[in-house]
Amino acid sequence: MTGAAGEFLGTIENLEEYLAVSAVESRSSEDVVAEFARRARKGGISIGRMMVGWRLLDPLFLSRIVTWERDIGTLVNQFRHGQPSSPDYVGSPINAILTSGEDELRCRIDGTNEPFRFAVLAELQASGLTDYIIFRLRFGSHVSDDGPGAGVVMSFVSERPGGFTDPELTALRRLRYMIALNARTAMEAQMRRTLASTYLGRSAGDRVLGGEVARGGGEAIEAVIWYCDLRGSTALCEAMGMDAYLPFLNDYFSAIAEPVVAEGGEILDFMGDAVLAIFPLGAEGTMERVRRATDVALARLDDFRTSHDVLHSREKVADVAGIAIDTGTVVYGNIGIPTRLTFSVIGPTVNKVTRIEAMTKTLREPVLVSRSVAKGMPELWRSCGSFHLAGVAGETELFALVTEARKSVAA
Repeated sequence: MTGAAGEFLGTIENLEEYLAVSAVESRSSEDVVAEFARRARKGGISIGRMMVGWRLLDPLFLSRIVTWERDIGTLVNQFRHGQPSSPDYVGSPINAILTSGEDELRCRIDGTNEPFRFAVLAELQASGLTDYIIFRLRFGSHVSDDGPGAGVVMSFVSERPGGFTDPELTALRRLRYMIALNARTAMEAQMRRTLASTYLGRSAGDRVLGGEVARGGGEAIEAVIWYCDLRGSTALCEAMGMDAYLPFLNDYFSAIAEPVVAEGGEILDFMGDAVLAIFPLGAEGTMERVRRATDVALARLDDFRTSHDVLHSREKVADVAGIAIDTGTVVYGNIGIPTRLTFSVIGPTVNKVTRIEAMTKTLREPVLVSRSVAKGMPELWRSCGSFHLAGVAGETELFALVTEARKSVAA
């Protein structure tokens, strides 16, 4: 094939090669969309606007849309779970193709004054664009038709007077598969990162994705162990009923765990109504970050106490939950059976910190720490005496926040 037709075929093949390399190298979807549009325009495909969108597997966001426009550049929008569908979306070609079962929808824009089926087409016409086509590609029957990983939608808008030519449409119908492959690569990489960080924690997730997957693999680290447990959870669940208790429990977890994460701590596990977290030692300011996280958690626990009627009889934060903090050497790695592992910490310090937390109920203190924690900021802590903790050799001196420190936390 020679002449213009041969050159156009060369453009298509070059675009396919670019998309294949981009998928192998896991380039960002926004960079790929922008560069694809630039190369396509240079090769004679009259793209004035392009969009690629897909469902996410993410606890916060439902979907992601990458849009390139000739006069604006690249825009990325992510839509939250539970976010009401806007009238613009309900009346959009995206919604139409997702609900119709069709795989292609074309709408001519140029040379018509008739009311458009979709309001966005009038906006595109006003900006000088002439022809709109949207594709839906499904990735297989292994997932629900509209679930995360189910497929991708993409649209192209022409700026050529009269709209897309037949060769352009043929090219886009061919190129859509490689564009979808790129989107799928980005989607699955995002899914892996999200699943690992959401269910394992940021640091543990990075380690697992980095190859630390063998049972027994791990390392000994020095860390601050931070542990919190809710008081009387069984009675609360029975009194509230499971439907009400679950959001109540999530409010509680938000109050105590979000401050830990905000200060760089790693949530290792939600054990029923307890939270186990670590702050690896070694970095400067670790103990100060632990203190800030604890201060904020106490303040938020007090708000949690006053905002739930079921807790109205509990007069103090110490009646709601207890926080225990200790330092020590723990083994951080994979434990379990070969077919079901978790990435967590084990060691005497983990057992000890749970025993310390049990003493918060006995002493009616919201926070108790060991001497190794208290000695770093002695002005914040007062000794409560030494106690025998189950499973811990000898006696352990425990420290509670001094009255002035508790007042500053409440303020």
